[in-house]
Amino acid sequence: MDAPAKRRAKGRRACSLLFAALAGLVVVLLVSCGPRLSTEQKLEDFRYLFGILRDNHPYLDLKARVEGYSWLAHEKEFEDAIRASRSDKEFAETIQRMLLLINNGHTSIISSQVFRLIKNLPQEMAPWLDEAAKTDAEAVNRWSSYAADLMRYPQGTSLPFRAWYCQGEYVVYWVTPDLASNQEISPGQTIVSINGTPVHEFVESMRGLTRLRFDPSRRHLFLTDFLPPYATRSYRVEFRDPAGKTTQIDVRFEKVSNAPRSPYLPTNLGKSLPNVFTPMLVNGKVAYLHIQQMTSYESSQGEAQILKEFFAKLKDVPALIIDIRGNGGGDSRFWLLNVVRPLATHPLAEQGGSVVRAGEYIRPFLVANDSLGAKIEGMTSRSDILDKGNLASVLTQEQLRNLPPEVLGPGFDAPRVSETTILPSGEHPYGGKVFLLVDPTVFSSSEGFAQFCRATGWATVVGECTGGDSGGSTPAMVTLPNSRIPVFFPSGMGLNPNFTANEEMHTMPDVVVERSPEDLIKYVQAVSGGKTFTEPDPEYDTALRECLRLALEE
Repeated sequence: MDAPAKRRAKGRRACSLLFAALAGLVVVLLVSCGPRLSTEQKLEDFRYLFGILRDNHPYLDLKARVEGYSWLAHEKEFEDAIRASRSDKEFAETIQRMLLLINNGHTSIISSQVFRLIKNLPQEMAPWLDEAAKTDAEAVNRWSSYAADLMRYPQGTSLPFRAWYCQGEYVVYWVTPDLASNQEISPGQTIVSINGTPVHEFVESMRGLTRLRFDPSRRHLFLTDFLPPYATRSYRVEFRDPAGKTTQIDVRFEKVSNAPRSPYLPTNLGKSLPNVFTPMLVNGKVAYLHIQQMTSYESSQGEAQILKEFFAKLKDVPALIIDIRGNGGGDSRFWLLNVVRPLATHPLAEQGGSVVRAGEYIRPFLVANDSLGAKIEGMTSRSDILDKGNLASVLTQEQLRNLPPEVLGPGFDAPRVSETTILPSGEHPYGGKVFLLVDPTVFSSSEGFAQFCRATGWATVVGECTGGDSGGSTPAMVTLPNSRIPVFFPSGMGLNPNFTANEEMHTMPDVVVERSPEDLIKYVQAVSGGKTFTEPDPEYDTALRECLRLALEE
């Protein structure tokens, strides 16, 4: 079977997994409440949403090319599933699964938290405010509750092992004592297959149940933490030890009292910490800043003051590490105005591009986003719309090769090239080395920060490949007419400086440092043994260790 045929087969399997009866699988869902929609109302909402996404979503063709799933080809299956939904809860679940099949982090039913942020947007963002006015907080809470976490597990249950995506494989980092003693399974082994299906193929079959990440280097989808769908039956799992010996065992979900928390980095990451964390490392030789979320600029005054006080201490510090691992995005103005402008010593110009679908629905959102961007203090930008028929005279040969082929079709507007310049504020100009630590959880506006540092050279980007989808514009919003379900989707396709799609290739660090299995296991064992971290610790952190080495070298 050739590669396209394999991808089509995987797409069919994913859709089958989504809509077929899954023997033995149990999903715990909330009880339906509120007024019940009629079948015609559900179908009207579905057709309205499908039409808007078909004409305006920038990634449908890209996902078909890169991930082998042609979303548009499944319209009838989606409609049949909507028609078969027996309650509002099942309707919301089907809509969310349909959106998850696109497999983009910005395409989803809007959560209550995001809805509150939208309601507080400035008046310049009128298209979002107009769509938000078509629903209310109570309806959003109801629908997002139905849609939340289609992979919900009964409380306290887990497989008797956990595995992490590490250097292209799923490395076991924890097992229950019973499994370790009776089945010869131990941390450091890797997963080979599930129920006879190669592990990467099994993970791809979960499309539509959860968001899957894309590894641009290895060209496959992955789960950061390996968590298959909850099932009452056993899974047949094949493991391989470092010497190459394989073992197959049957495992099932069970009550586990001491399962470890997922080993995300940095080691100090936790909800109890402030959004910005600013210790000094190596006896004051290296300053460290971790930003957990790019919070709304309007509400970041307290964080901005903490950062100013921190930056005031950096004059004689040789190096600064900015760690955004675990940061899924938010407001780009947070890093632009609170971090880069105060520290910059000279104007920083970033060149890039973007492209949008030719649909009409998206237009007001793009205009409003550009209008707000033009008012950002200390930032200037210019852009030019290219002639599709004359790209060779404007773009380099590399850019022409990298330009996603789908954007040259009639469904897209002409690409736009842009140059954005950030002017220093002069508050705390910093002339030392600056590093940006990243990993696959870096996404959206945080991805934009990584993209900016990589393009301008303001900071050396260190770590693993990022998570992608820096489109340069706030995701658009649509509210379905009958149910009043609010839905997010990307408003444009961001292009890297070499004109690859950021959603496809993400941002590759200047210095690639993948987490080692040894550090992963050592960290989990330390935490399970009761160790607490008051600051990031390079002993357990492969990328931080390399970053410190680079920071301290002459």
